[in-house]
Amino acid sequence: MKHKNEKRIIAYMLCISILLLTLGLYTAFASVSLANPARKPVNYDVYFSEVGTNNKTESNVIVSNNRIDIDISFKELGEEFVATTSLNNDGNVDTRLAKLNKTNLEDYVVGRSLKTGKVYTLLDYLSFRIYYSNDNEDNNITAVNNVVENDLLKSKTNNNITIKVALKNEHQLTEDQIYVFNMYKKIDANLFIEAICLEA
Repeated sequence: MKHKNEKRIIAYMLCISILLLTLGLYTAFASVSLANPARKPVNYDVYFSEVGTNNKTESNVIVSNNRIDIDISFKELGEEFVATTSLNNDGNVDTRLAKLNKTNLEDYVVGRSLKTGKVYTLLDYLSFRIYYSNDNEDNNITAVNNVVENDLLKSKTNNNITIKVALKNEHQLTEDQIYVFNMYKKIDANLFIEAICLEA
């Protein structure tokens, strides 16, 4: 009889201990869960819109998410290629423009002068500029200026951008540069722009 009572007391104490342990664990996990709610999954969605061009210059434009590839054939001095697009942030987080990669004009040879032997690159003949078409104070862009690193693109916003590539006028070129241009009668430029963004 005495042993039965002892066993019963031990069984009750064991049940109470398990119940208290379960309650303690539940309370601990609940407080951790409330203090650190699960963060929503981060969704990056930064991309260029389709590009519109001035259609005066022979060109081909391909838009692929955060990259634009442009092939232009300039045939007259002073000719200008103008394109409009927008850099959009449809993601659920604010984003900073970590880098804006673009073609280095110095890397592409136009030709060598038969008179002087000098080699000319696209940098000698072209200007290549990417800038905001209008102000967008939502994104901390308060002036019409070049698109630069660290520009803030807030979630669910768009930025209108102009891309301008121009072949220099005759008065901006040397006699030798004009001579080389006349040798080929045109300048082909294969350019790209790539926006790399990170969470703000």
